[in-house]
Amino acid sequence: MLRNPRVAALLRWLPFVVIAANLLLVLTGVVDLARAAIIVVVLEVCLLGVVVAEFAAIRIAYRRARSRGASRTQAFMAGLDACLPPSVAFVVKQELLVTLALPRLFRRESRAEGVTSVRSGGPTAAVALSMSVLALSGAVLALLFVGGPGWLRWVLFAVAVYFVLYALGLWSLHGRQGHLVSERFLRVRHGANADFAFPTSEVVSARVSRSAHRGGPVSVDEGTLTVSVFGGTNVVVDFGVPVPARFFDREEEHVTAVRFHADSPEEAVRVLVGHLDRSP
Repeated sequence: MLRNPRVAALLRWLPFVVIAANLLLVLTGVVDLARAAIIVVVLEVCLLGVVVAEFAAIRIAYRRARSRGASRTQAFMAGLDACLPPSVAFVVKQELLVTLALPRLFRRESRAEGVTSVRSGGPTAAVALSMSVLALSGAVLALLFVGGPGWLRWVLFAVAVYFVLYALGLWSLHGRQGHLVSERFLRVRHGANADFAFPTSEVVSARVSRSAHRGGPVSVDEGTLTVSVFGGTNVVVDFGVPVPARFFDREEEHVTAVRFHADSPEEAVRVLVGHLDRSP
């Protein structure tokens, strides 16, 4: 919405700074809760122009993402990126994506005939299991052994239950979803906000190549799209000509190769090469 990125970043933080400052005033006893609430309402009304502009940014980003083929959830996440500070948007998106993934535990993904799924969860299942065991242990300890006021043990119990649900959502989001391969396309996916489809007719080679990456889970560098799991990839697919990688939250880029993670890279390469041999 604004041409100056520094001003835009400052305006995105202002509503949160107002709330944080008032919480600090309440905790230090400078003002009581009722007065702090009034101050927040007055200041937020003064920032109404900022709030309206951010809602407009959400709407524009949402509609742009939908026009690029994003689902409603993916488009809403793009809208959050457009209006919230990056760190806040990251936390909010992670919480929402993991929570929205919980219903997938009770559904099976339907696939068309001739489409093979390549598992790509990596250590997600082990991480989720470890979180669940620790959280369940914490819940038992909170109920049986924590002393002090009665509300404290129930707060600790609620925190433990939250981590159990978060672990299940994390596994549902990243552990059960895989890449898809058919005679017509290769779909490389990561969670709920990255889904790239490439024509298999443009694939010239596929090989096992393990590599570590320090950037984000999805990035493009020198014509190579990288979709990593916990910072690692182990399969490389090369294309004969640059092919478009379509993003939901930014303009598409053309790439000549894609790197991704597969739980069994040798099997993934075998499946992909097998579909290439049968493609017209």
